Amino acid sequence: RKVVALNGTAGSLALNGTYYCYILGFNHNSSVEGNNRIHFQFGFNAASAGVHIAFVDSRYDVRTYSGSYFNMNNANDNTGGWESSRMRNTIIPTFRNCIPSDLRNVLKPVTKYTDNTGGAHDTASYVTATEDSIFLLSEFEVFGGRTHANSTEQNYQTRYSYYSSGNSVIMYKHNSTSSIAVWWLRSVDSSDVGRFCSVSDTGIPDDSEASQSYGFAPAFCV
Repeated sequence: RKVVALNGTAGSLALNGTYYCYILGFNHNSSVEGNNRIHFQFGFNAASAGVHIAFVDSRYDVRTYSGSYFNMNNANDNTGGWESSRMRNTIIPTFRNCIPSDLRNVLKPVTKYTDNTGGAHDTASYVTATEDSIFLLSEFEVFGGRTHANSTEQNYQTRYSYYSSGNSVIMYKHNSTSSIAVWWLRSVDSSDVGRFCSVSDTGIPDDSEASQSYGFAPAFCV
């Protein structure tokens, strides 16, 4: 695990503390995503024997149509998929600013394939590439299978070693570590115009309305 001192405001959540990210994989899916990269994800709240956490804000599990919270969009709409989502274009940049400058300076971009169209169609051509240095995981990267995501995503993705090794997908709220958090994935629900994929509070693949504020578990590469 790597210790990271976060300081700033991600969305509406003020962060000023020490958190731990963990290695998801070395040179993960390198033929597609890029060589010489270590993939990390937030997080844990301690260096050892800690609790597996996702960040949550004051609107957790509430539909949120305005403001700056951990939802995918300020509407129940997945049009534009991951590429055009409010999560990618608004929330993640604010989180990036919370990361210490020495870590920001060594972030490496990766090429991620995701359904970037949305609109409730399981269409192969909807899966396209984005370049991201901070991102959310996809359904297949966590579970190694497809339940709700576009079925073509998995052709470009690999399950992360951290999860294929048997580590739990259950995360707890960073501010209430006895409470399990639903957490967001970047894949759209390919059968519903208003939902993205998520990890349920029982640790199974789920889908949730895009306007819901849920757990935020960002990943990055160095």
